[in-house]
Amino acid sequence: MKTSVSKVALLVTVLAASTIALTPAAMADRGRAERMYRVTITNATLGQPVAPSMIATHTDEFRLFELGPAPAVGDAGYDYYFALATMAETGVPSLLRDQVAASAGVWEAEALPTNRTPPVLLPGESNSITIGASRDARYLSAAAMLGATNDAFYAVRGAPLPRGIGDSIHIQANAYDAGSEANAESATTIGALGATDDNPMTGVGINTNGEGYIHIHAGIHGIGGSGGLDASTYDWRNPVVEVTIERIQ
Repeated sequence: MKTSVSKVALLVTVLAASTIALTPAAMADRGRAERMYRVTITNATLGQPVAPSMIATHTDEFRLFELGPAPAVGDAGYDYYFALATMAETGVPSLLRDQVAASAGVWEAEALPTNRTPPVLLPGESNSITIGASRDARYLSAAAMLGATNDAFYAVRGAPLPRGIGDSIHIQANAYDAGSEANAESATTIGALGATDDNPMTGVGINTNGEGYIHIHAGIHGIGGSGGLDASTYDWRNPVVEVTIERIQ
């Protein structure tokens, strides 16, 4: 396997520089949660690092995203899409977490802890978090960047939470394309390969040369040239992540 910690060094640096903490509303809600769940994220790919996940419990009023055209600058929903695309391009989940936490129907939104080295999940690795829900918040959504890509991310959209204490469910999550950046697969455009143009600490923000719509990702094809992504290592076949949800209280 060609994946190594050094290959994702820049992504790790970016994540370490971003404060990932509970929002005040989420911290207050944890004390009132009627149900608690342990959510475990497992990287099921051959060679893709998976950035820390944004995880939320919610009612059926909330949708993490819809497939199709992305809103333009100034349109309703653009700020939310910007947060989603920033997560998909940089791996930093905090902006999306904050947007989700402020959305109607969301009980709690958190980011997976980064107190591990590296904070990304390498192939075969897992990380867990506990999250609360009210009686009406019966669903869970989650998302995180596939680190060695331009704007790919896995997503779970509205998975039913297990009902009984001790019950658990396993969800196999596919990879999506945020449509915000062209899939150049090159070292000049991918942070995990050394690019800095998508580093949120520079204030550059997301690119505008993508497909313009959210869709199932087509994978890695090795078109990045010298120093780009090797498809034999970084390509995938869905699913890319397994999410296990266990009710613990």
